Amino acid sequence: MIQDKIENFFKKAQDEGSNSLNEYEVYEIFSLLGLNLPEYHFSPSSQSAQSFASAAFEKISSQKIVIKIVSRKTLHKTESGGVKIVYKDKTAIEKAASEFLSSFKDLDGLLACSFLEHSPFALGEELLLGARKDDAFGPILTIGPGGTNSEGLAKALKAENGIKTAAVETLINRESLEDFFKESWILDYCRGKVRGSKKIAEDGEIIKWAEAFVFLMKNFNDYCGSSYSIEEIEVNPLCAYKGKFYALDGVLRFSKSSGKKRLRPSMQGVGALIKPQTVAVVGVSEKKMNMARIILNNVAKAGFPKDKIFAIKEGVAEIDSIKCYPKIKDIPMPADLYVVAVPSEQAAGVIEEAAQSGKVKGVVLISGGMGEKEGSEKAAQKVNEVIAKARENNPLFCLSGGNSLGLVLNKSKVNTLFIPEYKMKYPIGENPNMSPTAFVSQSGAFVISALSKMPQIKPLYSITVGNQQDVTVVDYCERLIEEDIKTLLVYIEGFKYLDGLLFLKIIEKAVKKGINVLVYKAGRTSAGQKAVMGHTASIAGDYIVGKSLMEKAGALVCEDFAEFCDLSYLFSYFAQSEPKNSNVFFMSNAGFESAGMADSAKFSVAAEPDKNMREAMNEILKKGKIDSIVDVKNPLDVTPMADDDTIASLVFEAVKNENYSSAVISMVPLTAAMHTLPKGGNWPDNMEEKSFLVKAAHLVKEYKKPILFCVAAGELYESYRSLASSLGFVVFSSADQAVKMLEKYLSYRLKIISAKK
Repeated sequence: MIQDKIENFFKKAQDEGSNSLNEYEVYEIFSLLGLNLPEYHFSPSSQSAQSFASAAFEKISSQKIVIKIVSRKTLHKTESGGVKIVYKDKTAIEKAASEFLSSFKDLDGLLACSFLEHSPFALGEELLLGARKDDAFGPILTIGPGGTNSEGLAKALKAENGIKTAAVETLINRESLEDFFKESWILDYCRGKVRGSKKIAEDGEIIKWAEAFVFLMKNFNDYCGSSYSIEEIEVNPLCAYKGKFYALDGVLRFSKSSGKKRLRPSMQGVGALIKPQTVAVVGVSEKKMNMARIILNNVAKAGFPKDKIFAIKEGVAEIDSIKCYPKIKDIPMPADLYVVAVPSEQAAGVIEEAAQSGKVKGVVLISGGMGEKEGSEKAAQKVNEVIAKARENNPLFCLSGGNSLGLVLNKSKVNTLFIPEYKMKYPIGENPNMSPTAFVSQSGAFVISALSKMPQIKPLYSITVGNQQDVTVVDYCERLIEEDIKTLLVYIEGFKYLDGLLFLKIIEKAVKKGINVLVYKAGRTSAGQKAVMGHTASIAGDYIVGKSLMEKAGALVCEDFAEFCDLSYLFSYFAQSEPKNSNVFFMSNAGFESAGMADSAKFSVAAEPDKNMREAMNEILKKGKIDSIVDVKNPLDVTPMADDDTIASLVFEAVKNENYSSAVISMVPLTAAMHTLPKGGNWPDNMEEKSFLVKAAHLVKEYKKPILFCVAAGELYESYRSLASSLGFVVFSSADQAVKMLEKYLSYRLKIISAKK
């Protein structure tokens, strides 16, 4: 059996104290898998240079011969001077062999290979094909430019464009491999699809190599039951020669299989956390407003039935009209959600008591200092042991946290945030202009920071996870896409074991259901990764790989916090919009904004108005007495002379036109012609009744198109922004940013709609 033969190579290397195969052993594995190799001959270092030369001369037919050192300790032979190219001549071969045998120590032997004539500097003639182990996404397959081009091109190109990656577990058949390779620009040179290039490799040749790598990675990893796990395998260069691909090198590192796995919570248990019927809180002080008491009050104020809330406190009958019980085992009914807000040194005991009571399904552990702080590993391990034992008796038992800021569940009327209500406007209640949205974040501070900047956003579920000791961000996402949501917002710092792979499947499933998935992945730089590890004891993965895989699965991965917030706002309002194209109508009353919107538009098509629209708009301009100074075009500059009635009528014509999927309306509010301040002040304005916003608000709901409104002005116009937001407009402070975000929205939505078809 091929697997047994391959495993023997690993065992031999391990017995010799190495976790790497030498090039000859890698070639032998490739040969077992039926892959193309140059003619080659190997001699162990115990043989003489003369013997090696004689055998190489007989076995290798090419005019030139490549002589290489073979050593498990020297994987990069070229850099160490361990490669020579000589003409097919016994004396030359023997001389090269003698120099290697005398110059290098710890050699396993020497390798002679036929020299394959090709141009190493021509794009496509040398590729890099590799695969490596990844704890988050499972094995990863990579393809990119190879040979001496690989590092230089990687630096010159954007990181995501240099090498293409795919999770091996998603490459389930030949079709999926072909789909993956379609996106590789370097293979276009091999296919002859780039101007001036010619076809140098047959279709299907790279698939044959990829299938072999997929076979190796799927059969030698930590979770498949094999004795060994491949850490990394690479061919660089993989050379195009006479229509086929040949390995001109081979590196393989491995380790003993760890049998690693993650004890995942049940979806029923996670369901109890997001849709609780009963809530209990421990750690409440009857003397002061501590963290747990804030939580207790917040749950009650959110509208959760008080007879289904229990405080765990000895010696006290009730606190803030909530009945108290000495122990969790004493509560009259099981607690779906048990909030633990006690000092970290007490947390393990409290959780163990909850587990033994048989009355708790889900724990939200607010307490921190378990795993994310140096020296707290034992406390975290103790909690993990309690969870594992508890689940043996109660499969629904699960824990969210520690270091969690809490949950806000609008459907269940639960708010376990421990932030005082005078510090922020809680995301409690409903916004009728929003689509159903869920927000899951590893960082609690990120949630409250984002939502405090966007108080109009009231997700059905706002979930902070903390350091993912049991229930992870991905576990919540898996459960939430079964709910009636249209947008899933995700902030993730690090994936637990194979959670990245599960997340890809969740994204794909969500997209098929029409759910938009927006992601911010932290830990993208070495400094960012260090900060992440210090905050939640998570291991941040390779950002570029993760971004590429998540986008391929169907997520929109945001570049920074501001973009995440802006797009969250846009998607939560227009998650269900069905744009037919990327056409946008732009309108402003200021020349600089009209120009700025046009300059910012890259993806959007600013199509000119059709004949009927031009005629209708010209009539509106005449009625508004500004036709002599305004031409109908896109972007449309109506000048500061346009009043609210004129603007409202123009917006109506733009929005109802089927040629446009959305509109950006940017009105500098300082003009006297518009009502942009509230009535009752020392001014003639009456925006509540006379603003074009009030007159055009019905268009948002009637036509279900994204209409973005921009107010490029200062604090005086905050009430104007609030009015627009309350009427269903998505409001920005700058037109160029609005255009950029709208383009990302349209691009993503068009892809989602296409994927559904």
